[in-house]
Amino acid sequence: MTSIIEAINIEMQAVFKMLKDATSRIEGDFWKKSENKWMYGYTLFHAIEAIEYYMSDSPEEWVPLSEVSANSEEKETETLKNKNRQFFENYLLKVESKTFEVLGKLDDKDLLEKDGFSKRGFTSRLHKYSYVIRHAMVHVGELSKTLRSLGMKSIKWE
Repeated sequence: MTSIIEAINIEMQAVFKMLKDATSRIEGDFWKKSENKWMYGYTLFHAIEAIEYYMSDSPEEWVPLSEVSANSEEKETETLKNKNRQFFENYLLKVESKTFEVLGKLDDKDLLEKDGFSKRGFTSRLHKYSYVIRHAMVHVGELSKTLRSLGMKSIKWE
């Protein structure tokens, strides 16, 4: 029988595979073009950054792994236009490592406890991590749709 923490780990591995696939598509300039205030590179960054943020035990404990994170959305978008695929790959690897480091310290009992995000409405770490997975998948869907609309191969579903 799979424990809850094992199931969360399996799902997070799939999330990271899809985000790596999304990152591997960064070539040319399509990913830094804004359309209706929406940019592939920003959405990818946002999906990764949200995972990083919620892997902390509270908003106050979060220390961004990227110098981009402390800015406004507008500044982040402009900053990200000057980054390259290597930046996204490195950032994703750092967040992935941190994620599995955090998850590796938890057991099923820990997942059912509240943390500093309870004031945001999360009833437990499990609730928060479920949200993180859903949030990432919404953005993976957006990224995949963008790729398809540009005639590119969409992100492989894991």
